[in-house]
Amino acid sequence: MPKRPIYGQPTAFSILAEAPPPIHPRKVEIPQIALPTSPSRRGTAFEYLILSYYDSVSGVEVEDWSSCLYGESGVLYQCDGILSDGTKRYLLEAKFFEKRPASIRDLRVQRREQAAHDLNCQGIVYVSLNGFDDTVREWQTSVTSLEILLVDWQELRPHVLSRVSGTASVLLDQFEIHSDLITSITGSQLRIEPSLSGIPLANFPEFISFPDALEKWIRRLPQLAIAQHQLSAGHFLYSEADASVTLIPDRKSDLSLWEAWQLEDELFGYAARVYSALKATTQAVGKCPDQPRGMIQKWLRRRKWKTGPTGIRKALDDLIILGFVSKRSVGRSVHYSLTPMGQAYVSAKDQAETIFRDRLEQWFPYRTLCNAIQSGKIEPKRKSVIRYFKEQYRPYQPYARCLFNDNSTDGLLSLWREFESRDVL
Repeated sequence: MPKRPIYGQPTAFSILAEAPPPIHPRKVEIPQIALPTSPSRRGTAFEYLILSYYDSVSGVEVEDWSSCLYGESGVLYQCDGILSDGTKRYLLEAKFFEKRPASIRDLRVQRREQAAHDLNCQGIVYVSLNGFDDTVREWQTSVTSLEILLVDWQELRPHVLSRVSGTASVLLDQFEIHSDLITSITGSQLRIEPSLSGIPLANFPEFISFPDALEKWIRRLPQLAIAQHQLSAGHFLYSEADASVTLIPDRKSDLSLWEAWQLEDELFGYAARVYSALKATTQAVGKCPDQPRGMIQKWLRRRKWKTGPTGIRKALDDLIILGFVSKRSVGRSVHYSLTPMGQAYVSAKDQAETIFRDRLEQWFPYRTLCNAIQSGKIEPKRKSVIRYFKEQYRPYQPYARCLFNDNSTDGLLSLWREFESRDVL
């Protein structure tokens, strides 16, 4: 079957795709792709869907899945992905707005142009669920130094759906749900309690929504057999130095797939905050129990902390991840309280740092970072940390996602310097 451009711009883009096969007139079932429920997570899922489609196209390579990349200038960029057709490299940006087209403000064009040049890309491919408004079209015609492609999901949709039948994850792996059992086309299975079915999106029947946590494991489902195999695969090594036997895992990464998933899950939502800010925020929650964020901010302001709402929200999110704070919904508001561990921490006075450090050492992302630094595999510097973990995740992409970006890495290193570097130096 001859190839044809999918963008209506045959002279402007060299990445082509086969025309979708004709749909049989009796075929009424539309293939469906699983998305998470939360709007905030659907954007990332949509990125993976677009990258997975291009990964299936002959002659196209996904050089980098959603990740952080250093440009030639040394600047770090958060990228949706990098595509290559063997001749040119393209920066990918995907936008998932269910009720409106993407505007010029959504595209962050100056930053994206800078990233494309710095990452040695000759063009940018923007894919939008609801197309683009006139501001984007006007900008497209003004750019002369890069090839700018604007791709409407309606153009791409038949090509993507031609890759699957039935129900598939955003990685285009097919699966079936029968009562309480999800089965991947690879044979991997996952039991769920209680049994449930997805909910189609109102305006996009090709998408079906599942709870965030379940959609994540549907995406990972084909690799569960690998994770299970890695638990015991390897060889035993006897060391004469300490007269011990150690299991040397048989894998291409220092991390097992299960560890990569654990890092991804426990690091999700974490943002850089220095220890003094975390300590003060915990004390504020103790003084303002079961109160919304605004009351916590007022308490901190009275004690000369100038942290804004965003900084306080990030600190609270981190403290929830670490188990010092809990939250609950009260109408449209969210109220925060100390957990038993948080109460012990604020009451400990001289032993507070010991309690915090003990909890940190149980937190898998922090423990993994410390072990990598102690073993000499990385330096306690942002670039070294990000490059190391990006390389550890490479064998598992796109089924695992590295969340070591500039912000999370700076936060972890700040905590390391606070609690560990004094023992090293």
